[in-house]
Amino acid sequence: MTPRRPPTARAKMAAVCCSLLVLLLPTLVVGLSLATPASEAELARVERVIRQRHAKERVDTSSSRMFHTAAIADRSWPIEAGDQQALIVQARLMQVLGITAIAFLIYLSVLLARGRLQALLACALLAVLPPVMNAGHVLRPETPATLFALMSLILLQVASRPAPRHRYRSPRRSTMVGCGLMFCAAAMAGMACETMPSIGATLLVPGLVLLVASAQLLPRGIRCWRRRGLEGLPIHSLNRRLIPWTATALVAPAITLWLLNSTLTVSVEALAITERTSSLLPEDGLGYGAALLLLVIGLVAGILRVGLKLGRGGRITPDLILLVYCAVFLMSWWLGEARYDPLPALPAMAILLSEGLRTLLVLLLGLLQRR
Repeated sequence: MTPRRPPTARAKMAAVCCSLLVLLLPTLVVGLSLATPASEAELARVERVIRQRHAKERVDTSSSRMFHTAAIADRSWPIEAGDQQALIVQARLMQVLGITAIAFLIYLSVLLARGRLQALLACALLAVLPPVMNAGHVLRPETPATLFALMSLILLQVASRPAPRHRYRSPRRSTMVGCGLMFCAAAMAGMACETMPSIGATLLVPGLVLLVASAQLLPRGIRCWRRRGLEGLPIHSLNRRLIPWTATALVAPAITLWLLNSTLTVSVEALAITERTSSLLPEDGLGYGAALLLLVIGLVAGILRVGLKLGRGGRITPDLILLVYCAVFLMSWWLGEARYDPLPALPAMAILLSEGLRTLLVLLLGLLQRR
């Protein structure tokens, strides 16, 4: 049996180029639709943001206004329809950058939890789902809100990983780094809610992770208390695992409340609502059925895998955080009103579909190998 040859430099370069092409696939899909005529809702939204630039009461959040006008600077709203379309196309450059950033953040979040193959599958599926395929070019505030929510997710995943051991690094310094990451994650969650208050599902992620971890540690603590008594309980170990998540679950709503009180010029009920631009799943029967099948397979496979891993080690892992994120956002999309745009739930859907597709491929390859 001949040993495997190590990959050459050309093979590594080819793998990097293929990965980059898959990562840029959503950007290509959005870029091809950049010159699509703007709808009345998109025209009205950009016009409102430009005309209310110096008004005292503005029905759009500060982050939404900055996102809509970042590519057009201080330009005024034109009168001619052709000039309006040209201004919209120029402003849509921020939407292209936003979709590109969403794809890279999805890749990083899945890479931390499941590896490179599933991360690339998630980016490929992101490009073919209707919020990107049919309406990815539409400039809307859901894009920066989704970006902030994904950044909060990645910071939580990084904070949950054990710090690399270094002989010059003290345990106190590692704790400070972890607390700093948790605080930044809470701040990103607050920015997501400030951009679009209806995306409050991101505030539930730390609390649900804490709830799952506590429910898993409770039987262990009871068994330890029965064997060793109250003095034998590992209180320090339990606090070290749960207190950072408890603090994050409390700090994130506080930061959100402070941001909303500091930046909003009208009440939350008076803010403008983005009209729905597309559906989350394909509308044709075959595509909808295939997506629903992959979603069910991915959800079951993710729950089984995370449950087994959590039962063995009892530690909060990036895989658990990613699954909680997907469950929270898909549940909020399912229970939410139909008028809201489904873009915030798109990363969760793409991640679970990639999980289902990977599970299906593994099963098919296993059957072929047996034959």
